[in-house]
Amino acid sequence: RMEGYGYYTLPTGTEYRGSLWDGMFHGKGELMLPAGGGYRALWDRGLATEGKYTFADGLQYDEEKWRYCDGYDRRFYTEICSGFKPPG
Repeated sequence: RMEGYGYYTLPTGTEYRGSLWDGMFHGKGELMLPAGGGYRALWDRGLATEGKYTFADGLQYDEEKWRYCDGYDRRFYTEICSGFKPPG
């Protein structure tokens, strides 16, 4: 089993870089997605206990500020209803 600091690439192309314990993400680590975004988190036996997601364009997701978002493209509910296009 993997222990210590390492790199692991999942079958989806997502790459993990960080601490491992007994083959699981444990401690500080980051998942980097093939499309360019990433999730930097503190892990406890394979589960993220806290973290921040950064989109490919550098925009960071903050749960409190994004609470009213709907859908997968970062638009607020009222923007979707008004026909606004997603950023990017």
